[in-house]
Amino acid sequence: MSFISTLRTSLFRQPVQILSRFSGLQQRACYGTQTSLKSALDKKSIQFTSKQLKQALEQKDVVFYQAPAGVGKTFMWLYISAGVQLMFWGNLASLAYVAYTTTEGEGDDAVTELAPKEQRIAIAGGLVTVGIAVATMMCLYPWRYVDKLVLLKGAQNVRIVTHARLIKSHQFKEYPIDQLYCKQKVFTGVGKNGTDVVGTKASSSHIFLGAKGEKMAYMLDRKGIFTDSKVFDGLWFNLYGK
Repeated sequence: MSFISTLRTSLFRQPVQILSRFSGLQQRACYGTQTSLKSALDKKSIQFTSKQLKQALEQKDVVFYQAPAGVGKTFMWLYISAGVQLMFWGNLASLAYVAYTTTEGEGDDAVTELAPKEQRIAIAGGLVTVGIAVATMMCLYPWRYVDKLVLLKGAQNVRIVTHARLIKSHQFKEYPIDQLYCKQKVFTGVGKNGTDVVGTKASSSHIFLGAKGEKMAYMLDRKGIFTDSKVFDGLWFNLYGK
């Protein structure tokens, strides 16, 4: 009886195991099909967007990236702060030139008099240099922070508009499209627009867009508006910056 019972059990288990394996294969096949379908759809959407973009660029310029609203006010206060720094160090330099003194002698015979002119000029010049350096460092951020990235008509060149003020050569720059590169991908698949950094391997909330031959890169905020982040990656993503 025990032999018959064992035989029945094994015969019962075998079809169950076969069915479970078949079910697993079906699930894996379904997952693989969904993944390949998603990949195919992504490629088609990129091709469709690229086609639309190309058609638009035949007739006009296209704004491909726009910085988040409100950053202009932040940079305005940064410029004001830089101006305050210049005033502070300038006044300090002026005071040093007019009133810097030296003491000669010791004790009751010590005499305090105005320092030699060369010494006062050197100290004042040093203070002015410090002020200019501090103000320049504060201005570098808006000078390299991209407000707009515009693909120009004809799809050969791109215009970068920064938050630089007064100096137009820093505010507007044009480059051939193939001269720019980016070592990070914009598209992360996270968030409403698929560009959020939270929960991904991306280490910065900014994208650094370099230009060949220039040491300092431009900065784009992931919170900004990209026309199509996947097309952006297709155009400029280059891990080695070449």
